[in-house]
Amino acid sequence: MEFRLEGSRIVFDAHPQVSAWFSTRRGGVSFPPFDTLNLSYGVGDLRPSVTENRRRMLASVGRPLDDLVMPAQVHKNHIEWVGSEQRGRGARGRDPIPATDGFLTQSRDVVLGLGFADCVPIFVTDVEARVVGLLHAGWRGTVAEIQRLAVESLTEAGIPARDVLIGIGPAIGPCCYEVDEPVRAAIVHTVDASPLSPKDETHWWLDLHRANRILLERAGVLAEHIVEAPFCTGCRRDLFYSYRMERQVTGRMGGYICLQGR
Repeated sequence: MEFRLEGSRIVFDAHPQVSAWFSTRRGGVSFPPFDTLNLSYGVGDLRPSVTENRRRMLASVGRPLDDLVMPAQVHKNHIEWVGSEQRGRGARGRDPIPATDGFLTQSRDVVLGLGFADCVPIFVTDVEARVVGLLHAGWRGTVAEIQRLAVESLTEAGIPARDVLIGIGPAIGPCCYEVDEPVRAAIVHTVDASPLSPKDETHWWLDLHRANRILLERAGVLAEHIVEAPFCTGCRRDLFYSYRMERQVTGRMGGYICLQGR
């Protein structure tokens, strides 16, 4: 398993029967400050531009935009199992799955999608490619243990934690992600202090990749079944949008995953 840059996408090679990728900010049609591959309707970009950008992302794996399913994300830990009956919801910004930050599916008819601009994308599948999933884990989703809940959902579906494969995608790194005392306390309470390093007496640098890896391993995922993307969205603003580093006025990347062989 590995993450690699391929054109305007970061591809996650997880399994031959799975397509998983994360967009960069390159290769789209949006104008500044959303240049060029903004994938969110909610940041002030032109709707036709967003639609075209989303169409390009799906076309990169030979899928139509109407296969896409997207939610209204709320930085919590609710996970939805998606079936073919949800196909197209949220694809053009209408009728998204409400209040959801994680998807799982066994259907080959849908492409799961979520939006990101610093938070951690967690790509999920298993050794036999029976299921795929995608999670949105900022610090709130991380301490709400969205990753543990996903592993438990898979276990209930007959996929043991030892068979789960995880890709922790591009996100803001500990070089750029400064947090205050309430966030530090939440991380220490749920994880431990190891993802934190002090900046000064009241602020810390947070490694969300490490925090999610720790919680995934506690949930039973094997360490050798977890890979991390070697990109910081804060440092690589030539490649990515960064909500924090660009002072909130920016576009959004997309994470996508689907089962092949439809």
